[in-house]
Amino acid sequence: MRVQLILAMLVVASFNLNAANLTEKQQKLWLEDIDFYQNEVKTKHINPFHTLSEVEFDQYINDLKNDLAILSEVEVETRLMAITGALGDGHSNYFMMSGPHQHFPLRYKFFDNTLRVVDTTNAYRSLRGTELKTINGKSVSELFKIVSPLLPGVDNQFSAKTSFEYYLTLHKLLLGLNIVNEDEPAKFEFWHKGKVIEKEILPVSMGEFGKLSSVYPQTIPKLRNTDIAMPGIRLSYFNKKNIAYFAFNSYPKFEQVVGNCKALQTELKSAQSRYLVIDFRGNGGGNFYTGLAFSSCLLPLDQFDWQHGVYVLTDGQTFSAAMSNTVQYQQILNAKIVGVPTGGDPNHYAESYRFTLPNSKRKLSLSKRYYAFLKEPTDAIYPDIQITPTWQDYQNGKDTVLLEVLKLINQHKGQ
Repeated sequence: MRVQLILAMLVVASFNLNAANLTEKQQKLWLEDIDFYQNEVKTKHINPFHTLSEVEFDQYINDLKNDLAILSEVEVETRLMAITGALGDGHSNYFMMSGPHQHFPLRYKFFDNTLRVVDTTNAYRSLRGTELKTINGKSVSELFKIVSPLLPGVDNQFSAKTSFEYYLTLHKLLLGLNIVNEDEPAKFEFWHKGKVIEKEILPVSMGEFGKLSSVYPQTIPKLRNTDIAMPGIRLSYFNKKNIAYFAFNSYPKFEQVVGNCKALQTELKSAQSRYLVIDFRGNGGGNFYTGLAFSSCLLPLDQFDWQHGVYVLTDGQTFSAAMSNTVQYQQILNAKIVGVPTGGDPNHYAESYRFTLPNSKRKLSLSKRYYAFLKEPTDAIYPDIQITPTWQDYQNGKDTVLLEVLKLINQHKGQ
């Protein structure tokens, strides 16, 4: 297993020699945290050793304890992140960003196997649209092999890519993996129109990085939202309100859906919408019972074409509850799935138990339930119609997936 290879490398590696080793007091505090972590994994995860054996887990923990005297804090965190990644499910995670951290001021997005810079701070505006090639001499493919086994929120190759896009910016993680050095700019190499661009870049604060985005810059088609008092869910219409489009970006509270259901039904009845599109792209999850409440609010409306007129849109960020609701909507709403395979596995360990290490205050999560939404083994929900947006689409603000669904609906109307 790739994670185990990375852990073996971290056990014997002596890296970041310029980072300060833990003091005796810090070692004692981290030892308490590691013991606490080990007990939580064994007692709170529903099945902690479904992928990594208990013997291997204990060995990695013991190796970490024995190495504390020669490690820096960031190296301890990297090892804990790797051990948690080795548990092998997307809801068991070490959240390295729960401690002090910085980011490189770049946001990335994959288009095929090309990693593009889609947003930057103003100081690096000229890099937008370029292709990242290397960081300190390591290629993107090398970086992916090193970083991806440690990443949180990963069920399959699709969520691995989306998590990598984000965590490749996390300075502390790259420092712990000996990819960058403390207090030194990293050497980045980009390609643009056949030319190499080299930059030395320092990390910035989370506050500054947080202003950047990789969200699809959708301008085609243009959307006008109707407030439905369900935070995280936006309603828009197409074709003179014949098509109701819900951008389900995040999960409102269960009570907000139930409490505003009648008003939404009244709105949709007034619009006389015939077709229904629910967009789960970019939705990392929440409470899937809220999603079921939302579908139960829609189901009584006989105006919709429940045989041919319901579509759900997905991508590699469709994870956890959003993935669960996707497969449920396919079953109970007779929806066609369009877009990119989900980042979530429909047969998966889920429902996060979250805890905090007593001394370092670092935060983690463990899976406490198991769901099998599909009988056949698979790693994702694969769309009925698979459409992968291109870099040209992204640049032009063209939502190819949504446009294709609108085209399919218009074709059906014409039959």
